[in-house]
Amino acid sequence: MIHDSTANERNFLGCLLRSPHEFFVVNDIVTADQFSIAHHRDIFTAIRDLSERGKQVTITALQANLPEEFDEIGPAIGVLMALKESSVEAGSATDYAPFLAERSALKRLDALSIWLHKETGKNDRPAEDISAEASLRLHAIMAVASPMRPKPIGEIAANVARHANSAQMGDVVSGLNTGISSLDEILGLMLGSDLGAVIASQGDGKSALAAQIGIHAAKAGRPVMFVQMEMSDEQMAARELAAVSGISVNQIHEGAFDAFQWEEIVRAEKELRTMPFHIIDAEEMTVRQIKAQALGMQRTIGLSLVIIDQLDKVKAEGKPRDRFERMAEITRDLKKLAKFLKVPVIVLAQRTRGAQRRDDPTPDVLDADAPSLERDCDWIVGLWQRKNWLRRNKPDGRSEAETTKWESDMWKCKDQAEVICLKRRRGKAFEQRTLTFHGATMRFHEAQ
Repeated sequence: MIHDSTANERNFLGCLLRSPHEFFVVNDIVTADQFSIAHHRDIFTAIRDLSERGKQVTITALQANLPEEFDEIGPAIGVLMALKESSVEAGSATDYAPFLAERSALKRLDALSIWLHKETGKNDRPAEDISAEASLRLHAIMAVASPMRPKPIGEIAANVARHANSAQMGDVVSGLNTGISSLDEILGLMLGSDLGAVIASQGDGKSALAAQIGIHAAKAGRPVMFVQMEMSDEQMAARELAAVSGISVNQIHEGAFDAFQWEEIVRAEKELRTMPFHIIDAEEMTVRQIKAQALGMQRTIGLSLVIIDQLDKVKAEGKPRDRFERMAEITRDLKKLAKFLKVPVIVLAQRTRGAQRRDDPTPDVLDADAPSLERDCDWIVGLWQRKNWLRRNKPDGRSEAETTKWESDMWKCKDQAEVICLKRRRGKAFEQRTLTFHGATMRFHEAQ
């Protein structure tokens, strides 16, 4: 390899023409936009298109996918034949792929430097926004400079086996649990790269359940980022003070507690200070903004879990589109986020009003009005409190028998919450458990 970008592009393409099968070795490293010469870019694109369609890469096949002549160069067949002949002693396409990626990354760094200079000179955007976008652009450049390469399955399996052995010996924890045994039974461990969802109606406790899972992880010293777009950070902190102290949220907000209870609140506040549980208070965020915040936390204090409350507050990038298309983009990007961070990501989703009016209150995977959740999530849990459904479906009072039955049902399901596993990629779905919900402290417990 020589330090001449044009010559290296010629050698790379010539080697690829001589050994087209090498495309599948270098396709994660080299992309069309890395070529500085226009007709080189066109030739690589034609090779890529034929290879991905499973077609044989020949001079004749390439001619059908290229212009008859390249501007100021000459006939395409002559260029192709010259590239192939000149690479007889050039070696392998894999020798030149890293150089193309390196040159492309350097050019992008130059472009990023120019962009940063322009953006900071405008003085019309907060430094936080510019930094977040610059961080994402830099990570895109890093992906070019150090691209992914295929790994042998044996190497990957050996890594899995090492983790399994460490977990069996008690050296490391291979995943996160929820801290609620019944829920862990139907859900299993939340592993790195998992995207999970909790679907529930308003008032059924999805935010409380997610916070409880996060606090459980934080108590074990595992840093958690909670993106709160439903309530203020102080409202959420009040809930957690209530949960830890045993003093109700209303008592805390209203100051309706005695000296002994105040001591419990102070104790709870000190305990919460020791937990790496971090809240981002925002009205709405894009997945890109969430990623920037998560990366910052991961690099400084670490990151073990991301919780997002809630799905319909996550903003799609670009122009407004059909709701289903937006949701499909968002859930796909959330799954990419989990894989990129290598930590579980939990997103909360509210059930539609139509779903809440059904005769059967049991949550369904499509209740969130986002079909792509089923596609992209590794697990989905449905949560509901029957008493809330009964309250919304109270009889009109014309039938005494119906009213009596309704009152009896309300009493039977008092303080009860049901959880059902709607999807579980690594296990059995549709298992269900009953929990007890203590509304004053916003906590779920095992049913007695």
